[in-house]
Amino acid sequence: MPVELFHPPLDAVELDAVYAALADRHRRAAVVRLARTPQAEVPCAALDLPGAKSTRSYHWKVLREAGLVLQRSSGTGMLLRLRPDFDRRFPGLLDNLLALTDGQ
Repeated sequence: MPVELFHPPLDAVELDAVYAALADRHRRAAVVRLARTPQAEVPCAALDLPGAKSTRSYHWKVLREAGLVLQRSSGTGMLLRLRPDFDRRFPGLLDNLLALTDGQ
């Protein structure tokens, strides 16, 4: 049975929560990698965050609850993707993040 995860409605996504989620360098790097990945969805394990599984799960939860990513269960794992409507809420924010990390 698939796990139902909380994803905030777009109009409830707050800039403070987004900035707080992106303040962590590992989460910020994961968002950049997701944005630069051609696949629509990637397995959470493929993003290779450091730390124990519980730590990685916590990072995904923070990004999901901040409204940056969508996450769903698939078999025994989880798939992750950037929220496609995020740019409607905060136009240019992800583009600016990518521009700031070009070459890194």
